[in-house]
Amino acid sequence: MKIFVSGIAGFIGSNFANQMHKLGHEVSGCDNLTFGYEENVNKEIPWERIGFQHVDYNHLNEFDVVVHIACVNIIYAMKYSQMAFKTNGFDSIKFIDKFKGKIVYTSTSSVYGQAESFPTKEDSGVKLSNAYDQSKSILENYLILRGNYTTLRLSNVYGTNQRPKNPYCGVVGRFLGNMIEDKPININGDGSDTRDYTYIDDVVRAIRIACTNKSYDTEINIGTGIETSSFKLASLIRDIISSKSEINFTDKRLIDKINRRCLDIKKAEELLSWKPIYDLQTGIEETIKWMMNEKK
Repeated sequence: MKIFVSGIAGFIGSNFANQMHKLGHEVSGCDNLTFGYEENVNKEIPWERIGFQHVDYNHLNEFDVVVHIACVNIIYAMKYSQMAFKTNGFDSIKFIDKFKGKIVYTSTSSVYGQAESFPTKEDSGVKLSNAYDQSKSILENYLILRGNYTTLRLSNVYGTNQRPKNPYCGVVGRFLGNMIEDKPININGDGSDTRDYTYIDDVVRAIRIACTNKSYDTEINIGTGIETSSFKLASLIRDIISSKSEINFTDKRLIDKINRRCLDIKKAEELLSWKPIYDLQTGIEETIKWMMNEKK
């Protein structure tokens, strides 16, 4: 199978591309390195150092499937909202429109906003509240019109290649980066807010299945169905590392003011025969191994 990956040098894109290359698939992609790192990608994989907006039309249609991962994330989107709508929305539509084959799109569970039912199902309805989830939803809606796609709504992905030095790194990466060095941890709010943390290898497997299966022309949750509070997450990481880091509580941040997140994954089980393999502790332990190796 020939697979093109946008955002190939990023956290999720590089893990997926490296795994598919290892399995013998022909993988290529692009990344402008705004959020990605060249060292994330296996040196045997050919890719272009450009944004997905500039990929050649004829070249793109040589591939069997396009996995569209590249986007600006929620932290960047809240600061540069116009760029979020341009990149995640308008430019992504232009990119998808160039390609006539199957699309696998990595969207976000943020589109559910302050959900009212838990675990949250795909048909619970979207509650858009910021430039990030609104811009990601734009492409979801366009794909419904286009057809020949599978949209995966990911939830708080963490793991290898999520570098703490990146200012847009997720909360698990930030906590780990600080606790490995016994630096204090700041939790926004009182620590009771919950998220559904999903290990990168489970996410990569879901994307792989979506690529190799037929297009379902639908949205599918990819999570664990388990809520974990930010305080419990910080405490778990501190215990695993035996860190001396202090846990402090600060004002709630202005972005992603969601109190609870927990996804219903029955649709993934039914359509993709997919379930998460990694529990939170095992995933964190694997991430720590990678981080310690990187420090060496």
